[in-house]
Amino acid sequence: MTKISVIDAQTAGISGDMLLAALIDAGASVDVIREVLNFIPQSYPKCKAIQLQVKAMETHGFRASGVELIISEDEKETQAEEFEKATERIAKASRISSKAALFATNSVGELVNVESRLHGVQLKQTHLHEAGSSDTLGDIFGVAAACDALGLFDGMIFCTPVAVGGGTVDFSHGTLAVPAPAVLEIAKQRGIPIVGGPENVELATPTGMVMLANLVNSFVDRYPPIVPEAVGHGGGKKKLIRAPNLVRVVIGHDSESPFSTDTVQILETNLDDLPGEILGHTVQRLLDGGAKDAWITSAQFKKNRPGHVLHVICELQDLEKLADIMMEETGTLGVRYQHWNRFILTRELKTIQVEIAGRKFDVRVKFARQRSGKFMNIKPEFEDVQKLANELSMPARKVAELALDQAKKEEDAGTAGTAEA
Repeated sequence: MTKISVIDAQTAGISGDMLLAALIDAGASVDVIREVLNFIPQSYPKCKAIQLQVKAMETHGFRASGVELIISEDEKETQAEEFEKATERIAKASRISSKAALFATNSVGELVNVESRLHGVQLKQTHLHEAGSSDTLGDIFGVAAACDALGLFDGMIFCTPVAVGGGTVDFSHGTLAVPAPAVLEIAKQRGIPIVGGPENVELATPTGMVMLANLVNSFVDRYPPIVPEAVGHGGGKKKLIRAPNLVRVVIGHDSESPFSTDTVQILETNLDDLPGEILGHTVQRLLDGGAKDAWITSAQFKKNRPGHVLHVICELQDLEKLADIMMEETGTLGVRYQHWNRFILTRELKTIQVEIAGRKFDVRVKFARQRSGKFMNIKPEFEDVQKLANELSMPARKVAELALDQAKKEEDAGTAGTAEA
């Protein structure tokens, strides 16, 4: 079974303290988290003391956990390099897992780089205001320790679109529209889907967003297939009118299916006025642009017009780029898209040697297996088959058969070796 977690931030956004509270509410050990946080004053000179308090709370009639970091620190600004070095010292001294340490250092590094880009200064010249507080380190290392304790780094983590709120927000650089510049920059750089509302207050913080960017494997509109085992609710300090101010974390596992799962994006558009040459060119551009697959089906539209539907499968980060290619090449006025969950086989690409007419050639072969490792299918890469067929003046079908026979022999030999071991 694969551990699956869902961070549900579509109701009231995301902040570091709310995510930490939700993980604690889902079962993360408070004592383990406190042990890690104790290394912050030892490694970050600005921080004199830090204490984690956890309390039960209620928001809109729903029970939740809330956290508060009671901190004593100097008020001076922090240089970005100093903040990053302190992060590395804390990660090393606290002896959190390598995955947790990587999450913490990457989160702080990205937060610092965002500040540098926004203010147009080099990293060495970047001074941190809110981002350089001990509270930021407390949230990040608290979440790192909590995810470690719950084993989340060893599974798949999903997240819903993030509610960012609305209106304006006041901070050290003045008053600006919500979402705050750093929140918007992180969403842009990492392809995090955001949605305004449900109220005109700031609901997503830079720390919360940067942690999602470094935790989440896939952002989805709806929950993936999951068997829930634990649910945690983390409450925020703001009082909202229309919705409970909380983040929900659901922890569980996938079903007993023999297949792995992932999430892909499906794009489609109807076309009734393009010649075949343009359609073929468009499909090739989409594949070159990162599409997992692209194809055309025949259709009949209004006024009995024959035409085509252009379909594309892609990853979330390529969604807008490929939609732009579809519009640019076809002149279509709109592209519809959906998030689809898939069952998939694990795929492994190997290079094998195939002997033909006394000579040996390299051919790439794709092996497909279930999650258990059970062999399901073998297929030679057609580009390699075609190249050999042209070179040897042989039918591609014959080359493919020889490559397949050799691949099956190697698979059988490997299986036998495993059985003997």
